[in-house]
Amino acid sequence: MDTEKKFMPAEIQALKKADQDYYFHPTSSIWALQENGAKIIARGKGCKVWDVEGNEYYDGTAALWYSSVGHCRPELTKAAVEQFEQLESYHSFNEFANVPAIQLAQKISKMVPVKDARIFFTSSGSESNDTIFKMTRFYWFLKGQDSKDYIITRNRAYHGVSCGAVCATRLPGFHEGFEPLLPGFAHIDPPYCYLCPWGKRVESCNLECASALGEKITELGRNRVAAFIAEPIIGTGGILIPPPGYFEKIRQICTDNDVLFIADEVINGFGRTGKMFGIEHWDGVVPDLMTMAKGITSGYVQLGAVALSGEIFDTFKQRERFFHGFTYSGHPLACAVGLKNLEIIENEDLVGNAGKMGMVLKEKIQALGLDIIGDVRGKGLMVGVELVKNKKTKAKYDPPLAPLVVDTAYKMGLITRPLIGDILQFSPPMVISESQIDDMVNILGKAISKALKDRE
Repeated sequence: MDTEKKFMPAEIQALKKADQDYYFHPTSSIWALQENGAKIIARGKGCKVWDVEGNEYYDGTAALWYSSVGHCRPELTKAAVEQFEQLESYHSFNEFANVPAIQLAQKISKMVPVKDARIFFTSSGSESNDTIFKMTRFYWFLKGQDSKDYIITRNRAYHGVSCGAVCATRLPGFHEGFEPLLPGFAHIDPPYCYLCPWGKRVESCNLECASALGEKITELGRNRVAAFIAEPIIGTGGILIPPPGYFEKIRQICTDNDVLFIADEVINGFGRTGKMFGIEHWDGVVPDLMTMAKGITSGYVQLGAVALSGEIFDTFKQRERFFHGFTYSGHPLACAVGLKNLEIIENEDLVGNAGKMGMVLKEKIQALGLDIIGDVRGKGLMVGVELVKNKKTKAKYDPPLAPLVVDTAYKMGLITRPLIGDILQFSPPMVISESQIDDMVNILGKAISKALKDRE
């Protein structure tokens, strides 16, 4: 690249020192950063990124799930510059609007499987989920059922880290030291078919994982439950895919008990699973509300969104105002980039490519034939590789091996991520090719072998 910036050794050292002295990283090992310094990424192109030392890496996680169309697309740069030159920013409070926000809301409304959807913009997935929790409670308040305030979530769920969203997140470490959390949240076990909490097998289960929702509603009292929230495919909690019939039953339980169903599509949405939205893998399942972010702009600009049904919006119209919003809700630059990003996804059939390449990725990982790989699962380019010490008993390594595999793979030119339960995350950009998958899987095989040898 003509614009590639070269960093001198002294500059690199200064950057790493400044990082240690001034930058407090999100969800990162403070100890590792202080001991070894940060992994500083300087540029990207397509499915690859380069660090300040010039080392090249396959971006096996699309950053944090979001780089759907790949890095440094000139079309998105052009869209951003053109919007900067027209209107760099303006708010949406007090009845103001801007052209890109209106156009993007219209486009998303017609894409989502939410009936007569209205779109509310945020700047992140956490903001979207905070918004949806307030919307559900306000909805039932307006319906004269103010006692319906419980939000039911699932163990291993990730719904964000802000004060509201973190209450629905059910992963180790995300609550410790932050209590007291907001009241009104409950949880059930997730559909984890490889290690089923009910000890069942998919071919002989009775969807106990879905029935658990009805049981929890009965326990709490249906007059106290506002909504159930679920990622169609659990992401950070281990790439957990519900069995056939799961969400059909969930939808029916919600309908029967007058409970709103929220689909968290922050990771799943905009093609990553091989469908435009993850919930579309379950035929005819229509959420009442949906949260989105990440793939909406491929991370080029921060943007999130909420889709609420027309019925919910009509209920809100009983009041003059919904007292909620963010400074950057409907930010024109973010919405302009979002429009161009969705155009790329549609024009290049990246949803179809995600479906095809996801199957290729799973097949090639399985073809490694390594006993340490207990399960390879996923939809589209959301793939989890579960590591085990014993394939027959599914016994796990203690401590987990995935962090060592991740570190080893990084040194070999592949970025992946360890998830809870000794699971490796693979979610590369949706533009990835089969030859690039071959390269990634080749590195993965070598990294696993070396990690095992180093652990001995």
